[in-house]
Parts: sequence; C-alpha cells; structure tokens
Amino acid sequence: MQSLLKARSLFRCGKAPSGDTDAVLRDFTQQDQCAVKELILDGLRERWGDAFDDAYNRDLDDIRGNYQLNSAEVVVAEVRGEIVATGMLLDEQEQGRIVRMSVASSHRRQGLATMVVLELVERARGKGFAVVNVRTDTPWTSAVGLYLSCGFDHVGSDATDTHFEKWLTAKPDHSCGA
Repeated sequence: MQSLLKARSLFRCGKAPSGDTDAVLRDFTQQDQCAVKELILDGLRERWGDAFDDAYNRDLDDIRGNYQLNSAEVVVAEVRGEIVATGMLLDEQEQGRIVRMSVASSHRRQGLATMVVLELVERARGKGFAVVNVRTDTPWTSAVGLYLSCGFDHVGSDATDTHFEKWLTAKPDHSCGA
C-alpha cells in the first residue's frame, strides 16, 4: 500500500521530490504519534517564536483519537525511516478541510508538502467531496504559495488568515442571471 501511495502521489505531482530523497507517503499509525506531534509543534514553534504556546495544541496528544477516529485522513511522508512531513484532511459534511500541514525544516523545498497536499486532495475526491478548503496564516508566504501552486483558489484574506478552496466538482453558480 505504501508504494502505491507514493506512486500515485508522485504521478499526480508530475515529478518526484527533488534531491536524493526517497520519500514514501503512507497513512499515520499509532507508532507515529510522538514523531508527528513533535514535527507539527516544531513547525509552530518556528513560525510563532516566543509567542508559541503548546497549550493550544492539545489535540495533538492523541492524533488517532482526535482525527482518525473522527473520519479524518492523516498521512505522513517518510524519508529513510524518518517522518519529515504530515497533513490531515477533515471531513466537514461533504467537504474537506486540510489542517496540520507540516514539513521538517531540513526537508523543505523538496516537493514533500506538495506531495502531501495532492494526496489529501485525491483522498477528498475519493470520498466524494465537492470542495477542499484550507486556511493558513497570511504572513506565512511559503504556505500561501504552496496552496496556490497546488491549484487552490484564494477566496479571502485579512491581516491574520488567508482562505483557499479547491473545487473537485463543478463550482455552484449562485448568480441570479439576467
């Protein structure tokens, strides 16, 4: 199954991750709990600096219970046995929401985030979702660029948050027409 996930994702991305990495994309397992939690928290610490407070991230204490058992898809990218990227797809009433995207600083700019995002989009498509949404912090320009490069449309932003959507079916036309 792991090889199939890798092959599917790399095909959709149009290229393998750059560098000499041999990335494998796979489902989260309970044995990944500590590594995935620390990967996400390390990314948040890096982004927020002294303002970071891990008390706001208690959901990461039990990823399986808080995400997988609630119909979320949780994937990890592994390079030579080390988990270096992760992302989650929430099921929000016939639409998906990508959350908890993170890539280890030592493995950025290698296509791993793109690989994870496109896998989550494919899983949303497989679940029959019409649209996938994502929100990121506006100052995180690398995250904003990631979602735009993965085909998401910018749907709104302010000083703190930027919202994106990617329609997997025909986007509804809410105009009245003339």
